[in-house]
Amino acid sequence: MPQSETIDDTFLKNNIAAYDAVAKSLLSRKIFLARILKRCVREFADCTIDDIMEKYIEDKVEVGTVPIAPDRTNAVKKIDGDNVEYKTLTEGETTFDIRFTAYAPTTNEPIKLIINIEAQRKVKPGYSLIKRAIFHGSRLMSSEYNVEFVEPNFDDIKKVISIWICMGSPNVTDSGITDYSFAEKPTIGDIRNIKENYDLMQIVMVYIGKDPALIEDELLKLLHLVFRAKLNAAEKKDRLKTDYGIEMDNEALKEVNVMCNLGEGLVEETREERTIELTANMLKEKISSDIISRVTSLPIDQITAIGKMRGIL
Repeated sequence: MPQSETIDDTFLKNNIAAYDAVAKSLLSRKIFLARILKRCVREFADCTIDDIMEKYIEDKVEVGTVPIAPDRTNAVKKIDGDNVEYKTLTEGETTFDIRFTAYAPTTNEPIKLIINIEAQRKVKPGYSLIKRAIFHGSRLMSSEYNVEFVEPNFDDIKKVISIWICMGSPNVTDSGITDYSFAEKPTIGDIRNIKENYDLMQIVMVYIGKDPALIEDELLKLLHLVFRAKLNAAEKKDRLKTDYGIEMDNEALKEVNVMCNLGEGLVEETREERTIELTANMLKEKISSDIISRVTSLPIDQITAIGKMRGIL
């Protein structure tokens, strides 16, 4: 353990890692994936939950195994085709949380959708979360090269969707779902293309607010119950069965129990995040580090580090 890292720091980090792992595992279950797709992806809006689970989601769901780096993502498999070199510089090793393929019904034939879902605890991680989401969506699309298509067969490109389940909200109490996608807008004349040629990326941000009384949407209510409601595992199990007809098996119940037990441990992390935000705001107002230190109980060097990290100092 590094000298600067305390036992409490290590315990908190382990709690966060465990919480993240069980959150991803729960979200990767088809019973939850189907509800997320029905609510967030327009191709599934008219499908039943059962049909989405049984007909349209592929059985293979990859959790935290597909690297995001350009020269690693499409190394999972290759399609048959001409030898086409695709070289990129290696980026940092990180992975998509959950990645899977689904087939959406259309009037002609199913459309293959490559979808990933990210479980995100921090709504304000110190950078623009939507920019990160767009980057992930772009990586999903570029990873199709040599897997779903080879040049010049660009018509084989499949639509990609990146859905972010945020365990919080920019407005703290409010919940919401925000959709970002390509739209056609002629600026001179009325020259248009068929939608299938440009409707190739969708980013969906799902925010789970603190106050359940403000939630009307069924998916948001479900996600709040699973991830934010202050109930024990048995109470959540009963609510899931009564309100949503979801039967929790023993493995899923264990995961919910772990999340409930770890929830209190993450409270301190939330307090730390608030202290950092308060410190940054006071630095922006040109308040001296000595005063900030007295208010937040942070040492001067840590206040300076926060200022530099936020580009204030």
